This record gives sequence, structure tokens and C-alpha cells, in this order.
Amino acid sequence: MSNADKVAIVTGAARGIGRATARRLAEARYRVAMLDVQADELEMAALALEAGGPAVQRLVCSVTDERAVAEAFERVVRIERRLDVLVNCAGIGHTASVQETPLSRWKEILDVNLTGMFVTCRTAIPWMLAGGSGIIINVVSIAGKTAFAGQGAYCASKWGALGFTRVLAAEVRTQGIRVTAVCPGAVDTRFWDAVDLPLDRRKMLSPDHVADAIQFVVSQPAEVSTDELEILPAVGIL
Repeated sequence: MSNADKVAIVTGAARGIGRATARRLAEARYRVAMLDVQADELEMAALALEAGGPAVQRLVCSVTDERAVAEAFERVVRIERRLDVLVNCAGIGHTASVQETPLSRWKEILDVNLTGMFVTCRTAIPWMLAGGSGIIINVVSIAGKTAFAGQGAYCASKWGALGFTRVLAAEVRTQGIRVTAVCPGAVDTRFWDAVDLPLDRRKMLSPDHVADAIQFVVSQPAEVSTDELEILPAVGIL
């Protein structure tokens, strides 16, 4: 089957890694559906993508809204008749000590970064099983393997996301679905705009670097499973 016959949903697709991934998959001729909670930014990203290729579907909803996600995925499958790839890029962060982190912010970060991933994966699996195969890529973070002071909620969500991804891979690998955790180091996105740390963003990865890694995973033959892929800036963990 050629890529032109395959369908991919990318969450968090309005900007950053998600937007770069949607563009990379479209360039590889996948039929792409872009999902994000930010309608205006999603529309701009989709229009930019369509300027260089075919139309893409816009799915405006939060990954934490189980019903909205189910309706969005069903709409994609109703139009495209299949679902081959899910890439989870949606995520948020917060910088504060544990003592200074409000409970409401803690819950919000875990809800988006961990529960949202659970919701989209659980929604995608039946469609992939119906098609006999599928690829799920969860963009985790090096913060899912390394502790960073001031990132308690973010690290907790990402450690949970990595554990969840490993469990999911163990559960569905014999059913034709391959699951990968992509763990990038620091990526130069708007995540850092509100972070007051002396970091040289020029040394960070770009969203395109991560999108290239995701495209590498997707391009592997069915006989190959990439369970985890860690990608860091050349200087290491910043």
C-alpha cells in the first residue's frame, strides 16, 4: 500500500512539533487530519499545509474531551474509510516548584499530557484493529526519563506517558499495531516563552528535527517495531 492510501491523525497540530509532523506526513503523501483545541491557529496551520498539497481535515477539540475525540475520529474514518497512523503531540507545561504549583494547574497538565493521550489512543485502537494494522506514536519527552527541578507536574505527566506507552505497546503488538514513544530533548517551541531560564534556544532541536524522527518511525517496514526513540540536541540535555 502506498502512503497516498494511508490516513494519519496528528494531535497538537496547530503549532510546534505537531504542525511540523503534519507537514512532514503530508509531504510523504499521507492523508492528514490535524487536531487541536486552538481553532484559529489550526486553521492557519491547515491553510499553510494545503498551499503545498491536498486538503487536510480540521478537527477542533480538546484531547481530554472523550466524546469530542470519538466524534472527530469517526468523522475521519467515515470520510477516509481507514486510520493508519496516530501521532500524539498535544501537550502543555508549567514551570514552578512543587510547593508553588497550584492543584488546578497540576490537574490540567496531567489531564492534557497523560489522560488526553490515553483518550486518543483508546479511541484509535478499534479503527486500527478493524484495518488489521496501525502505528501509534506518542511524543513524550526526555522529561519522561529525567527529573528537572521546577517541572514537577510536567515530569510526572511525561513519566506517566512513557509508562502508558510501554504498556500499550505490550498489549497491542501481537494485533498488528506498533506503538512508539518518541522522547525528544529540548525543542525550540513556544513552550519556552514563559520559562525564565538561561537557556540558549539556538542549541535546541527544531520541531522539524522531531518530525523527521517521527517520519523515520512511520517509514519502517511492518516487520520492524521501534518501541522507543530518544533524540537530543548535539550538546545533550540542556
